[in-house]
Amino acid sequence: MSININQELLEKEICGFIKSELVAKEIVVEPTSSLSGIGLDSFSKIEIVLFLERKFGIELPDEILTPENIESPSSLSKCAIEYAAQQE
Repeated sequence: MSININQELLEKEICGFIKSELVAKEIVVEPTSSLSGIGLDSFSKIEIVLFLERKFGIELPDEILTPENIESPSSLSKCAIEYAAQQE
């Protein structure tokens, strides 16, 4: 990975992306928010994964995109950081 990132930064960026692009203004998005619970469908979750690829160059393979790993901004951030660390 070419830039220094951590889980907290990814959580913040994912929450910001969700707030600005995927949900209504009144929806509260926290790192621990259930993505399904705030109304996101599988297509929206893939948009978040693509956002990570575009913004941070983190390409997550399909096999690690399990329901547990894309449950919340926090779980997706943790998954991305762990995967990126394995690739270095």
